[in-house]
Amino acid sequence: MTRRRPAPRTGSTRDWRSILFLLLTVGSIATAIAGAYNFVLLPLLGSFTGPFEDFSAYAQAAHSVAGGTTPYAFFNGRTIVMAGFDYPPFAAVLLRPLAWLPARWQDLLWLWASLAALVGGAVIAARALLPATWPRVRIAVFVALTFPPATYNLWHGQMNTIIFLLLAVALSDYLSGHRSRCGVVLGIAAGIKIAPIVLLLVLLRRGWWRGALAGAATGAATVAVGVAALGWSVTHQYLASVLPVLNRDNGWIYNQTWNGVVNRLAGHSVLTVDSPSTWLHTVGTVLSVATIAIVMVAVSSRPRTRAERGVEFACGVTAMLLAGAIAWYPIYVHLLIAIAAAAGLAHERGHLGQALATWSGAALLGIGLVGGAAIAALTIQEIDAISSGPFWWLYLQACSLPAILAVGLLVTMVRALRDRPAPSSTFRVAALAR
Repeated sequence: MTRRRPAPRTGSTRDWRSILFLLLTVGSIATAIAGAYNFVLLPLLGSFTGPFEDFSAYAQAAHSVAGGTTPYAFFNGRTIVMAGFDYPPFAAVLLRPLAWLPARWQDLLWLWASLAALVGGAVIAARALLPATWPRVRIAVFVALTFPPATYNLWHGQMNTIIFLLLAVALSDYLSGHRSRCGVVLGIAAGIKIAPIVLLLVLLRRGWWRGALAGAATGAATVAVGVAALGWSVTHQYLASVLPVLNRDNGWIYNQTWNGVVNRLAGHSVLTVDSPSTWLHTVGTVLSVATIAIVMVAVSSRPRTRAERGVEFACGVTAMLLAGAIAWYPIYVHLLIAIAAAAGLAHERGHLGQALATWSGAALLGIGLVGGAAIAALTIQEIDAISSGPFWWLYLQACSLPAILAVGLLVTMVRALRDRPAPSSTFRVAALAR
């Protein structure tokens, strides 16, 4: 059968493409300069304007471990937002070298490592998921340094960009077929934050038993390292005193999981820790389990294109965000993987990928602009003022927008995987690459 050649681009199309590329180039250079100024130059001069308050918990944990005491000595679960170090013991072991540095260099090196992880992870994800004809590096730099959930981590010193880099590396391995290495990277990520365990289920559903086993073994090794380095008492303290607090009802506006959405609907455990609600916890758990089940249905061991396999991994990342008990707003930096995956598959599907393109753009703009303005930009005092007004409940529901957009994007990606277009000869050839 004779292949039909694509219609040549009109001059108008080429002009618009050139203008867009030029704007993107200018934008990426401008954001790179601004990022270097805010996160490299100003910190060097001692004029960094970020509060960087979340890093203090990591520094305290590092000094506690170095001094032979528990990293959870300063953990406080009495408030809805909690305080202190709340990561598994393995994460505390990894942070220990910070205690060898002066306080100023602790802050600087952590900030720079977080910046490098954010940009590096964005570039890896973009190169893995977006079409080769797109200016992927420029897109990655621009989005990484303007997406509010991503940059929030830099201003406040959180660990999410490190996990984002690990997920991006695991994504690259997933698409390249490096099964064991993908599992090992996910196991390390799960040792630092438990949530990436969900992605090991994606490997199992894909039929990557060796990769899933490597991930499980690596995760178990991180537990063993924590016990060997800090003692069983510290691990027991985490399991008995910290983890239950992380899994309680939490409707705080930053929490973008099903748990957060359900509790905000009921006005429960928003500003203060309320008594546990069995029915709310049950509803949140059912929705979380259903989300993971939907992803397991969408992932398949059959041959798929690279773009489709990228969406498989992205579905796992999105389910990871929604299904846990807590996923604060800055953790949604991970959703950049899903946004890029949906855009990549939309490009492959052409006009059949309109829904993917729409939800990808809606998630990027809605979570970034609206979420940033309604959640991250407000102080505790401003939120308290809103809580005494007549529109408090409506405001709470607006704060669920990031999670709702993530759900919409997930459903759209799952439908795209289940409803495959009829393969052309070219499509069949591409689908053989697993």
